[in-house]
Amino acid sequence: MASLLSVAPGDAWLDLGTGGGLPGLVLAMVFPDSRWTLVDATRKKVDAVAEFARILMLRNVTVRHGRAETLAHVPDLRERFEGVVSRAVAPLPTLLELSRGFVHQGGVVAAVKGTTWQEEVRTASRARELLRLGRPQTDVVTSAVRPTWLVSMRATGPAPAAYPRRDGLPRTQPLGVAPRP
Repeated sequence: MASLLSVAPGDAWLDLGTGGGLPGLVLAMVFPDSRWTLVDATRKKVDAVAEFARILMLRNVTVRHGRAETLAHVPDLRERFEGVVSRAVAPLPTLLELSRGFVHQGGVVAAVKGTTWQEEVRTASRARELLRLGRPQTDVVTSAVRPTWLVSMRATGPAPAAYPRRDGLPRTQPLGVAPRP
């Protein structure tokens, strides 16, 4: 299956959990006619990425500090993006909840995943239903150093107002995943 990742000029995309700026800074260089918002909860990382963007003269990059659980409810970020990309943020059920509030109806959530991607897709089925996300599509990332897949899905309706839940809950109580004994 082919991924849903398609970046057009003028599109606004968000890199959730950008860390040191990956994949957001690279995507901003590859797609200079699109707008990129890079988000991370760690101030030190956000400050470093802002400096990298300045040095690289990336005028299409905005950097935001904060937790996804909070930022996804901020009016200027809520359902404002064509897509959200992420790498190494959280297991898929958690990541979907953290991402969904940023994506407008018809937008895409795209996650870079490793060898556990199939199990993550399976455990995320209930979260997908609750969050109004379509069937996942996958692409093998052939240029990666280790086995890597891009798992993407399209938003099939407006973002449910209740999600993401308050800070910490998406990680400690993932949607549709049975609690550990």
